[in-house]
Amino acid sequence: MRAPLDYYNSHYRHVNANFDIDRYRQIILHEHRDILRQDSRILDVGCGTGFLLRALELEGYEHLWGVELDENQYREAVHRVQRARLAHRDAFEYLQSSGEKFDVIFLYDLIEHIAKEEIVPLLCLAHESLEAGGALIIKTPNADCPFAASRMRYIDFTHEVMFNEESMRMVLRQAGFEEITCRPTRHPPGPRRLPAALLRAAANLFPRFFLFAYFGPPALRWILTPNFIAVARKQVPGGAP
Repeated sequence: MRAPLDYYNSHYRHVNANFDIDRYRQIILHEHRDILRQDSRILDVGCGTGFLLRALELEGYEHLWGVELDENQYREAVHRVQRARLAHRDAFEYLQSSGEKFDVIFLYDLIEHIAKEEIVPLLCLAHESLEAGGALIIKTPNADCPFAASRMRYIDFTHEVMFNEESMRMVLRQAGFEEITCRPTRHPPGPRRLPAALLRAAANLFPRFFLFAYFGPPALRWILTPNFIAVARKQVPGGAP
């Protein structure tokens, strides 16, 4: 039998060699400022080398947890983060046994790496680990993205599955979530970023026309960014169905 894939050294450290933590911090805050509170208890499942947790630390968040199975990524995360409590464990085992309840759980760039038959069980465990009213935040490649979906699917050998909005809603409902929002990824505003924003808006016109021609008006609402965000909230007991 061959040795297992060394994910960190064969892929991750090469694609993130010039990672800009300050830029990433701006992105995370712009994406999720409406969800995160300073007193939020936040878990990053599959925290990798700790970039997300470090971005939150730099913004003053105190109640942070992370779990990572890959040993090399976990070791780098230990060196990167300062206050977050890290666990070198399988995500399923961690969620089943930690006993913690969280206000926010991140599954950032993770769900696409999970075997298809394990996705709903993982989401069920996340649902159980959330406080009532808590939010599960998922970022994943977008199967509906014209031109880029194939690259996003195959850029990483360990990708197992890909989602669009409909399939994401399907698995989240199966896991017990009812309040689900899916949206494009967002870029922080600013005058220096305006040309890129205008270029993206123009580039979206042709695929919109193409999809409209084949699928009709529903295609005008489809998310077309290379990645998309899903936010699923755990229902408060006694809340509206």
